[in-house]
Amino acid sequence: MIRSMTTFARSAENGSGWSFAMELKSVNGRYCDVHTRIPRSLAPIEERIKKAIQQRLQRGRIDFSIQAEGSGTGPVSFNPDIAAGRAWLLSAEKLAQELRLSSRPTISDLLASVPNIIAMTQAQTDEAQQWKLLETPLAELLDMAEEMALREGADLEADIRQRLDSIRRLLEEITARRGEHLEAAQVALKERVQKLLDHAGMDENRLAQEAAIMADRLDITEEIVRADSHIDRFFEYLTSQDPVGRRLDFLTQELFREFNTMASKSCDSVISQAVVEVKGELEKIREQVQNIV
Repeated sequence: MIRSMTTFARSAENGSGWSFAMELKSVNGRYCDVHTRIPRSLAPIEERIKKAIQQRLQRGRIDFSIQAEGSGTGPVSFNPDIAAGRAWLLSAEKLAQELRLSSRPTISDLLASVPNIIAMTQAQTDEAQQWKLLETPLAELLDMAEEMALREGADLEADIRQRLDSIRRLLEEITARRGEHLEAAQVALKERVQKLLDHAGMDENRLAQEAAIMADRLDITEEIVRADSHIDRFFEYLTSQDPVGRRLDFLTQELFREFNTMASKSCDSVISQAVVEVKGELEKIREQVQNIV
């Protein structure tokens, strides 16, 4: 089943001390390239997040972000620096005595003078607990992303099948015209050979051999057979459960090659026009294939 690399999903969760929103966007990419924007507290499980995404989406340029409150943090605690406070107070009192000041330093004076004297810390939850909280919501987000990728993939598949059917009909026209093309090419060669015989006095048997070789080079039977086989293989890949984007891209290139060769071998206007139409369809297919996983 065809899947598109372009997909999007968003979800939000609240409860059990957690509140978070996740978002995933994916576009065309040669490989599976995952970029994350997550809170620093989730850094211990960042690689597990990436691996989970890569296993499900497999290919594309993927941006994943999460905004969380309470994620991976425990209770808040405040720790005063007693030694620094005592040293500051002794210095302040000594200064007041020396200057004969009546007022005494207050806690407000202390906090204003030494702003970092009370440090705030948060206890971190362990990696296993972080993953346990995030694993199911992440899996549900990836389910949504896959569902959208499959819907878009179905549209891509339908369009590609329609274009392949058009290409096959055009190939049938080329096949039907092949005999006339070859006959006309042989007649033209015979006329050229006869002129050479009349004017140059060359060996007739040698020229007949050369004419036969040239006629064989103008035969497009092999290209027709290979193109037909590539189309069959294309349809097979469209039903595969495996990622086939690269294979389809390769087959598209091979089809271009076969039809270009047909055009170069043929001077027949019907065949040339059919090849032009085929190449137009192949260009559209190539654009679609670039978006397939």
